[in-house]
Amino acid sequence: MKRFCRHLSFLLVCLIVLTCLVPQTVRADDALDESVRKAFKKYRTSGGMVVVAKDGEIVYQQCYGWADKFNKIKVTEDTCFKLASVSKLVTGLSVMRLVELDLLDLDENIGTYLADPPYKAANPYFPKIGLTARHLMTHTSSLKSNGGLQKNRELSEILNVKKRHTSDFYKEKPGSVYRYNNYGAGIEGCLIEAATGKRLTEAARELIFDPMGIDAAYHPTLLANPENIVTTYKKNGDISITRSYRLKEECPEEIDLDHDYNDAYGNCWMTCGDLCRIGIMLSDGGWYGGKQILQPETVEEMMSSQKGKGSVTVDSPYGLNIERVSNLIRGKMLYGHQGLMESVLCNLYYDPETHFVFALCTNGCNASKNDRIGNLSRSLFNLMWKQFVQ
Repeated sequence: MKRFCRHLSFLLVCLIVLTCLVPQTVRADDALDESVRKAFKKYRTSGGMVVVAKDGEIVYQQCYGWADKFNKIKVTEDTCFKLASVSKLVTGLSVMRLVELDLLDLDENIGTYLADPPYKAANPYFPKIGLTARHLMTHTSSLKSNGGLQKNRELSEILNVKKRHTSDFYKEKPGSVYRYNNYGAGIEGCLIEAATGKRLTEAARELIFDPMGIDAAYHPTLLANPENIVTTYKKNGDISITRSYRLKEECPEEIDLDHDYNDAYGNCWMTCGDLCRIGIMLSDGGWYGGKQILQPETVEEMMSSQKGKGSVTVDSPYGLNIERVSNLIRGKMLYGHQGLMESVLCNLYYDPETHFVFALCTNGCNASKNDRIGNLSRSLFNLMWKQFVQ
């Protein structure tokens, strides 16, 4: 009997040890699940996923709705979403890795990289102040969003100060005024290509994606499993762009530094889980999966005000492609990026103090137009913060 008890005690100890070794990740919580479903439904979400991490581990995730309504394909963990403007944060990671490798300088004139022979990129109203990556990453470049970039003109024609296209610029000194501009991150994509001699997705894979073990691309056909992308929908649920149409779009194989600026600011595709893993890496000072993806000082710099650095003289809400968000939790500074492209809403926010990460991806919902964060994001973020932090 004593021998039996000893064996039983040994087995119980082994069971406890094994239980501790098994990763305890996604929690089951019926009440939370129902609240999440109600939030998705309230904002007429076609399809979406929310993923939350705490202390470096994914602790909650839920899929909702349809990746493709017509073909009855539901959203799963493997569904790849278009990240909209959260792509800017992702692009910034590659830029900063190149800075670490001394292949880019945040305060060098970007015309130095974008052409051979180089030209001086500058606002013609202020020709002595060269445009830099720091200007682009803080949204202080003084470039207009509705200028020649929107019309797909050649980048070298727009930026070259000798061309003197004043219609493409505000009459504001670069670095002195914050104006959100999509094309800044688009030009960053061209800088990545110029510095590496590789197309944007290939470069980003080598610099960030592959070291983290995630699959992402700036064109859906370049994903490992492109059939997993979503159809995107309007806020009323009607189709915006189908999966099949996107997969028929050709992806240029050659670098074109004069026209590749439409890729990097809103066209990154990945799963919501992988987006959350990027948040984990940033919240952990550049570490992920036992690897140093970015240096801690690089991550800290991305989150910091750039006022007084280079020729930036204004305190932009953006550090280096990372937004500092003070209106989600009262008295709390969070970091990340919003994404709202028509009715496609995506968000990534993290707190380096509590190591809380919130990722949301949708392929269409009734998003608030007067708030880039979006009411759906606010609702789900507050739910998760109360559940896993408070």
